[in-house]
Amino acid sequence: MCRVDDVKKMILVVEDVAEIRESMSLMLHARGHDVVSALNAEEAIKIAEQRRPAMILTDLDLPTLGFLMRQIRGRGDLKDMRVAIIDVDHPEVSLDYDMTVLSDFDQLDALIQSLP
Repeated sequence: MCRVDDVKKMILVVEDVAEIRESMSLMLHARGHDVVSALNAEEAIKIAEQRRPAMILTDLDLPTLGFLMRQIRGRGDLKDMRVAIIDVDHPEVSLDYDMTVLSDFDQLDALIQSLP
């Protein structure tokens, strides 16, 4: 949980399923963070360029995940942005993209706290 003396972060949640997107957003708000959300990769790129979130959080089943990662890594202004995936079913997933796969919310909390 985000403590009063911790710096709150802006997290961009990218999720095409409304219920999951809302659940992820509520969980992050409850932990004291600002949250913006996107339905797909195209919307996420626009928001990331405008709002500069500390991190993008999505799930492994996002249909546009590959496109999202190619766009982020291909843009000089976004290429260093942290992308994390919550996937409790497949925490060992290894992809060709530079991203962090998290298996639980304790890992998410630790990652967010480590962000600049």
